[in-house]
Amino acid sequence: MATQVFVGASSTADPKKAASEAVAAALRESPRSDHASKPPGPATPPGPATPPGRARPAFALVLSTDQYDADALAAAMTSELPGVPWAGCCTAGVFAGSRLLRQGLVVGLVVSETVRVGIGVAQPVSQDGRRAGVLAASRALEGFPSSAPAGWSRALIVLPDALTGNAADVVRGAVEVGGTGVVWAGGGAGDNLRFVRTAQFAGGRAYSDSVVVVAIDSPARMATGIRHGFRPYGPPTMVTRAEGTVLAELEYEGAFSVYQRTARARGHQVNLDGFATFAMTHPLGIPQADGEHVIRDPLRVVSPGGLYCVGEVPDGCLIRVMEGDPIGLVGAAREAATTARDAVAGPIAGAFVFDCISRCMMLGDTVRDELTTFESELGESVPVMGCLTFGEVGTLGRGVPQFHNKTAVVLALGA
Repeated sequence: MATQVFVGASSTADPKKAASEAVAAALRESPRSDHASKPPGPATPPGPATPPGRARPAFALVLSTDQYDADALAAAMTSELPGVPWAGCCTAGVFAGSRLLRQGLVVGLVVSETVRVGIGVAQPVSQDGRRAGVLAASRALEGFPSSAPAGWSRALIVLPDALTGNAADVVRGAVEVGGTGVVWAGGGAGDNLRFVRTAQFAGGRAYSDSVVVVAIDSPARMATGIRHGFRPYGPPTMVTRAEGTVLAELEYEGAFSVYQRTARARGHQVNLDGFATFAMTHPLGIPQADGEHVIRDPLRVVSPGGLYCVGEVPDGCLIRVMEGDPIGLVGAAREAATTARDAVAGPIAGAFVFDCISRCMMLGDTVRDELTTFESELGESVPVMGCLTFGEVGTLGRGVPQFHNKTAVVLALGA
């Protein structure tokens, strides 16, 4: 039986009702659920109704905003999905198709008789992110063969707490276990830009300061597309001192001073008060061997003249100031979707999208253009769901899996 993906959403504030509505909508509204049963009535036991002649869900991806009580939402989802492995996290926004919810919940049911799923969770990422990544990936792959069976595809989805630790280190730990020869996707859990606390979901529970890894083996091809749409604005400079996520010095000079000088050479005056606004469209890029750039988002200037970034900047690497605009961002979304679509090279059951919150902030009211682009390029009948992440996970170009900023990652699941 072919793999199918059913997507549902709810904007209801009550977690129990939101879980019920989202699961029911996933079965009722999917364009591929022509034989799906109607939502269960009052006399029907809780849980997803199984479409006649089809397998029960093999997995559910659950993405929410942070307004819900995490423990209450976890309990509600477990009640709605009895016996179904599910995982997810909270983020700054979620979407089903082109419908963006700043408060809400989206659920993606992966229905298949053959797909195999494993879920692992580990904590605390704040103390040893790499070890947490190793443990979560190891637990997700427990019982799996060392590699996907011949002709099958393996994907790993990584959902780290992006507020408490070094998410780049978490990804390195997961890659240490999962290897580079698989499909990587995911994104950092976040809140609604309050930078207080996030939630990760696994095993029917809510966690914080943790990382969740989902392993999927499928007989159908799975593939990702990843793009950001930013282009170089300034010359390469050497990172001569970095401390985790703080870029302290470039060429033995305060990083902010070098950033200011780069902008000034292009006719832009950047001071402390205007830095956050300017940096939103002018992040940093770490050049890769194949000409791509991994984006680092500098959030603020820290004493004595360093730049605090979302994600680490390695000592000794080169870095450039980049620039971007809404046209470039929507174009990147198109490229990410078409890359994933073309790599599947066949019917697509559905797609999970991890799209940076800062891209949404740049696009403003035109963010719908980006969401519509994902839908149209993947195919009008393909169910699409996603979230606004705090950093993204994926393999850019011919590089290795990494933690990115300001990037769109599209994971397409073959039917």
